[in-house]
Amino acid sequence: MGIFDFLKPLGRLKPLLAPLEFVGKKVAILVNYVLLSIVYFTAFAATAAIAKVARKRFLELKPDHNRQSYWIESKKEDHSKKEAYRPF
Repeated sequence: MGIFDFLKPLGRLKPLLAPLEFVGKKVAILVNYVLLSIVYFTAFAATAAIAKVARKRFLELKPDHNRQSYWIESKKEDHSKKEAYRPF
């Protein structure tokens, strides 16, 4: 499946379109690389920088040998049956 599939009725032009399809795929790879780089540096890197300034840790990486378990205790609340059937 190529980017010039809409031109299939023009079968005689296929040898002429093959180099264009090759170039089109390379351009698509370049555009994807640029767009993903922009998303990374604006979203993920900015979030990491803000979290570092705020000293926020998303994962607890340092082991604490005094703890019995690393499970985080959830708040136990008594929910009614009506709330259980409507979670959102």
